[in-house]
Amino acid sequence: MLKKPVSFLSAAVFGLAMASGAADMAWAATATYDFEGQALGTSTPFSVTDNGVTATYSSSVDPGGFQIAPNFGLATMSGNILLTPGPVFATNLPLNISFDQPIDQIQLQFALNTTDDTVTFNLLTNVGGSASATGTIFSVFPEGTLSFSGAPFTSIVLSTDAPDFAIDNLVVTTAAAIPEPATLPILLSGLAVLALAWRKKTAS
Repeated sequence: MLKKPVSFLSAAVFGLAMASGAADMAWAATATYDFEGQALGTSTPFSVTDNGVTATYSSSVDPGGFQIAPNFGLATMSGNILLTPGPVFATNLPLNISFDQPIDQIQLQFALNTTDDTVTFNLLTNVGGSASATGTIFSVFPEGTLSFSGAPFTSIVLSTDAPDFAIDNLVVTTAAAIPEPATLPILLSGLAVLALAWRKKTAS
């Protein structure tokens, strides 16, 4: 039995499917860190992975500068939170968060251990971008949301003049991958080879 030759149209459809798959790989991913999967008392340094993005949390005084704890009555947070002081009970510590791939957007909730609602909460990226926000007293402590978007970055530092702070529900978006410039020529070359093979087969 003769096998039906592969048509050029079929080859083109296959090539377009491959190109579509490559395009899908370029979409950005969103990861959320709510600390619900970490055991209470877990202290820095530790890493959490969500949707393929790994975030590593550490502080300038390790181990234990920050730790996972239950929400103690904050109005805008729920479940587990990440706070300082940890077991070392040091205050005014910065929190470092690094990511295993470039990030271009981040948002998180914070609470400050102070009764002064004018104290600001600061975020600094490793590429120099920064953002800050002042908390509003919802219950006992000032609470708020801090967000930043800009040039892709791989780490941030969170700090404040308040003695202690807590964070929760951190959401990041990865920077979309840029397809390799050589992708299209390679695809066209593959289609040309398939077309040539089809012509040779039909001519024999």
